Amino acid sequence: MIRKPLLITFLSVVAAVLLSGCTVVESFQPTVTETPSPTFTSSPPPPTPTPTATKIPYYAKATVFSGDLQVPILIYHRFIPDFDGETTSMKMQYSEFKRELQALYDAGFSLISLKSWIDGTFIVPEGRKPLIITMDDAWFADQIFINEDGTPSEYSAIGIMWRFANEHPDFGFHAALFAIMGDKFYGDVFLESYQRFIVSEGTAWKDKLGNTMVWALENGIEVGNHTFLHPRLSEIKNNSDIQYQLSQNDIYARTFLERVGRSDLFEKMDNIIALPEGRWPATQSGRDVILNYINPEGKPVMAVMEAYNMDAVQFTPSYFSSDFNPYAIPRITASPFFVNYIVENRDLIPTALTCELGPMDEEKSKDQTSLSIVIKNAIETGLCPEGVYHVNGFIFYVENENLTVHATPTGEIAISENTQTPAP
Repeated sequence: MIRKPLLITFLSVVAAVLLSGCTVVESFQPTVTETPSPTFTSSPPPPTPTPTATKIPYYAKATVFSGDLQVPILIYHRFIPDFDGETTSMKMQYSEFKRELQALYDAGFSLISLKSWIDGTFIVPEGRKPLIITMDDAWFADQIFINEDGTPSEYSAIGIMWRFANEHPDFGFHAALFAIMGDKFYGDVFLESYQRFIVSEGTAWKDKLGNTMVWALENGIEVGNHTFLHPRLSEIKNNSDIQYQLSQNDIYARTFLERVGRSDLFEKMDNIIALPEGRWPATQSGRDVILNYINPEGKPVMAVMEAYNMDAVQFTPSYFSSDFNPYAIPRITASPFFVNYIVENRDLIPTALTCELGPMDEEKSKDQTSLSIVIKNAIETGLCPEGVYHVNGFIFYVENENLTVHATPTGEIAISENTQTPAP
């Protein structure tokens, strides 16, 4: 039996439910509290680590000459068309000259200046060998003649060399001309139908020669002294006559430059003497005149060229050789026989090698001390040989583990005692 108070309470609850619009069953369902879904906030990805840059090792590239450093120095004189005669020791056919240039190039030779061999600054491209060409008895138009368009004539030796160098840039373009100013006029007109140079009337040839000299000095051609009238110095008795032959030749040469308004080129005239027929004066006092000669610009004699090696070949030792004597430089008379000999014996001439020096800091690659260290290391480890090193404007010489600086990027050149030995 339900007690009255409980019954009254129950009925009150039911009545309340009915008034709220809910069923009795719904009223007694358990109450579920809905848990909200969690909200996810996206976080930025972790930063990508910056890789540490790998420092690339730096190596300085050096051109190196090693072994017995010597060079062939060829002497040429006149040049002629093929129909004008056979090649001799004094005259060479144009076709033979072209053949010789090609043969020497194919054998690995490249031209250097005479001065660079004398002062030890010579260099050729990698894999090439040094060669020097000289011409005596200048100025003849068949040696060098400048066309109206400013290019050297193909009917002159220098013109042939110039065209060959344009076709073979690694051959280079250098020559040394030794002038006799007092024994000739200069052919200033070319007759193409005859392939001949002639001297016109009046003084036009003087202007032509002056402008030819300007072109030569501005385009890699060295100009030296071969005396005024080409006498046999061994037969001259009076030393003052020897002095005259040298000084008059220099003075006369400069009048042609002055004539065309280019006295500024006097400084380019090197004081290098080629002895006529390769003959020294008979007396020591006469030889001293040669050795002590000062040119009009006050330059002492840089070198004396001998000749002719007609029955033998003698290569010229380099500045770095103990037997180098700039006052007795041997040359080889150019001929098919001797050029072929040079080609066949090309292995006797040093080839330019390339050595990589390092690793080192690039900023130190132009520092003399730093370069000295890496050169020594390369030699000690057997990576590179001893010899002459050209690197970043410096020239170093290494012999018997001793390293010396020969030249710097400023152009300063060390002069060693072996360059001051006079001819006997």
